[in-house]
Amino acid sequence: MADITSIFNNPLYTVQPKTTGTGNNKIDKEAFLKLLTAQLKYQDPLNPLDNTQFVGQLATFSALEQIINIGDTLNSFISTKTKEDALLVGATLIDKTITTTSSEEFTVKGISYQDGKLKIDVGSKTISLDEIQGIKS
Repeated sequence: MADITSIFNNPLYTVQPKTTGTGNNKIDKEAFLKLLTAQLKYQDPLNPLDNTQFVGQLATFSALEQIINIGDTLNSFISTKTKEDALLVGATLIDKTITTTSSEEFTVKGISYQDGKLKIDVGSKTISLDEIQGIKS
């Protein structure tokens, strides 16, 4: 029976781990499936993989996929929640007079959410939230 070590040492098959933006090497679900397939391909035909081990590895793969899906769902939720929070904050500014960091005064006409940031429409231009120094009713 082929084990994980023999698959990594086989010159016919190499796994290139997925690299994240932080530089850490992680194995993704596609690499895991390739690894499992290679293990089956290179196993000893006279001593095949034990059914219990095979089912355990499939269960591990299924759990890995579910964890990845949960992570993706949480990231999507956080992104949506951040946008909703920003729009709620911005909505409270409509029809109020704001003072910018350059000491200009504007009445807020509307808001938008662009490139992950809240934009304040004051008619003549659009400013970002961090440019606001003060708010008047």
